[in-house]
Amino acid sequence: MRAVRIAGFALKIFTLLSLGLGPMMAATKIPTSVVLTVTTPSTIYFGQIVDGFAKVSSGDGSEVTGTITFFDGTMNLCVIPVEQGASCPVSVGSGFAAGTHALTAAYSGDAGHSGSTSNPVSVGVLQDATTASVTSSVNPAAYGESVLFTATVQGAHGAALGPVTFLDGTTALGTVALSSAGAASLSISSLAAGVHPITVVYGATQNSSAATSAVLSEVVQAAPATPPPPTTPVSAGSFTISASPVTVRVGQMASVMVKVSAANGFNQAVQLGCSNLPSESACTFGSGMIRAGGGSTTLQLSTMGPRDCGSTTPYGAGLPYVAPMAAGLMMLLVPRRRRVMKGLLVALVALCGLTAMGGCGNCTNLGTRPGTYIINVTGTGMGATPTVVSQKVTLTVTF
Repeated sequence: MRAVRIAGFALKIFTLLSLGLGPMMAATKIPTSVVLTVTTPSTIYFGQIVDGFAKVSSGDGSEVTGTITFFDGTMNLCVIPVEQGASCPVSVGSGFAAGTHALTAAYSGDAGHSGSTSNPVSVGVLQDATTASVTSSVNPAAYGESVLFTATVQGAHGAALGPVTFLDGTTALGTVALSSAGAASLSISSLAAGVHPITVVYGATQNSSAATSAVLSEVVQAAPATPPPPTTPVSAGSFTISASPVTVRVGQMASVMVKVSAANGFNQAVQLGCSNLPSESACTFGSGMIRAGGGSTTLQLSTMGPRDCGSTTPYGAGLPYVAPMAAGLMMLLVPRRRRVMKGLLVALVALCGLTAMGGCGNCTNLGTRPGTYIINVTGTGMGATPTVVSQKVTLTVTF
C-alpha cells in the first residue's frame, strides 16, 4: 500500500497485485477510482483545520503514477505526486472561510491508467466566536497627556481580522484595522478632565462574530488651576515730578518750585530728595515730604565760591590771584632801563599768582565750578511697595 499525505488531506493509493490475470490490452487504459475521506467533523468553525486523505485504486490492481489535485469547488488547493508519503503544504488545510465547501480529489491518470475524480465531500465552516478587550498605557492620566489605547480581538480558534472602533461612551474616537495578531492601537491626548468610559467595538465579518469590550474607566486628572490675577494694591498708580531749570551764581543760592502730581489713583505720601549735584553744592526742600494726593514745595540750591581753607570768599570777590595779576600789569610800566629787573619781577609775580591759586600759604578750596549740570530730583512713595520716580533738572552755575 502506498500513502500520499497533505496538511489537511492524505492520499492513499492501493495497488492490488494481479495474480494469474492475463496481459492488459495495450490500446485500453485501465480505469481508476478516487475516494476522498475528510477526517475532521463535517461542521467546523473558522480557524479550524480541515484534514483528510484520498485513495486512488486501479481496476486491475496495477500500480498507478501521475498526480492528484485537491479542489475546494473549482479552486485548486494543492497538486502532489502519487507517491507514498507525499503531502500538500501545511497551510492548505487552514483558512477556510465561513460557508459550505465542496471538496474533491482528482487523479490525473498516466500512460496506462485513466484519470478519475472523487465524489464531493461537504464541509460547513461557521463564524468564529470573538471576544474584545481594551487597555490603557496610563491611568489615571494628567490633563493633556497622550494616552495609548490598545484593543485586542480574539476568536475562539484564532485572531480576528478587520477594523475595530474605539468609543468614549457613544462618541467614536477613531477606527483602526486589526493586525494579523488581532491587535490595534489609538493614541489620543484631547480627553477632557473626568472619567471616560472607553470601549472597543468589533463589527461582525464573514468569518468572525461581533464583539464589544468591557468598559475601561479612563481617568483624566483636572488641569492645574490657573492662579488668580494679582490683586491691585490700594496704592496703585504712580506720580510725576516737575521742576523748571535753575540758574545760580557761584557762592549764592537759587530756588525753584517742585510739583508732585498723583496719577491713576496714587495715594501715597512722597519723600523728596536730590542727587547728582556738582561738588560744593547742596539742595534743601521747603517740605521734604509731599502729602498723599500730590502737592508742591520749594527746592533751594546753594553753591560755594573758591576760598582759602576756612574762608567763604566767592568768585570775583577778592580772588587770591587778582593782586598778583595787578602787580604784574604794573610791572609792565617799568622803564626800559630796568628791563632785567622787570623780567625778574614779572616772573616772581606770576609765580605768586599760581601759588595763590593753588593755595599759597595754607590751601585753596575751589568751591562749585561754573558750568551746566543735570541733577536728579527723586521722589519715593511711602507705600508697602515703594514707587520711585526721578526727574532730571538742569542747573546752570555762573560767575
